[in-house]
Amino acid sequence: MSKQVAVVKRKLKGFEQASTQSQVEGVVEPGKYPVLDVKRNHPNSNTDYILIEALHLGGNDTWLCGRWKDQEYVTIETVPEPRAEPVTFDDDPMAIDEAVLVDTLKPFLPYEYDLDKAYYPFALPGIKVPQGPPQQNNCCTLVEGLTVGAWAKVNPGFKWSSAQHGQMMIYSADDFFSPVTALVDAGMAVAVSDPDEAPNPWTVVQGWRSQWRGGHTFMIVAHHIPTDRVLTLESNASYKMNGPGFRQLGSARDFGGNPPANWWENDKLFTWERIKSTYRYREQCWLKVKNLRWAGL
Repeated sequence: MSKQVAVVKRKLKGFEQASTQSQVEGVVEPGKYPVLDVKRNHPNSNTDYILIEALHLGGNDTWLCGRWKDQEYVTIETVPEPRAEPVTFDDDPMAIDEAVLVDTLKPFLPYEYDLDKAYYPFALPGIKVPQGPPQQNNCCTLVEGLTVGAWAKVNPGFKWSSAQHGQMMIYSADDFFSPVTALVDAGMAVAVSDPDEAPNPWTVVQGWRSQWRGGHTFMIVAHHIPTDRVLTLESNASYKMNGPGFRQLGSARDFGGNPPANWWENDKLFTWERIKSTYRYREQCWLKVKNLRWAGL
């Protein structure tokens, strides 16, 4: 199975109908968007129009003029449909139970977001990190603390180094996706060659809104395939969060540390397509997590 996506090459106006004379609904930024309909050579051979899913606009879709004569503003790609079932790690010796990650999250719940002054609720093996109070952290310290803390709980010989810590903090410009690199090299995750591939449960994403600005390290706990909506776990001061939480839902402490039931029914949630268009430069890895229950899928 496959689907079509529109590759928007430049900022374009979105229209209510397949005509530049119709009402302008807003602006579509460069990126990839699901294709809902295509009208080639409409209303004549000079133009093509593409209807795309655009969740940031009022009607959740909009028409783009994808071609004017020989000038092509939008191309269409065919991509594979998401996997029907997640990749499992039941037989991997480095895999841990999801319950361990959920338990390791608990000390983070009171923490609030601070980009520059971040602390950990507990020590990490092999390195010195600042421990709270104050109870504040940022996106990098949450992902590092949660993953390293969880794996260290169940692997007494688990080692972590100052070099790996530096990778999680992206101290070097040699690798702008170094949090992903560190987790894969430590055996906690598997690399994903295609950054556009649909996320597996407990995916870590290092994304950049532009090259190399607006960076963010976060997790996608679950992907609801029928709606394409994702449940994130991240530390942020936006999207209804102040500290560790779920994007567009709120801080995790507001829900007792658990995702709200039927979270995928909330139409405010980001879809995977929206994540991809927001973080145009990104890499991902899949954490080796088994016995999945937390997200309710």
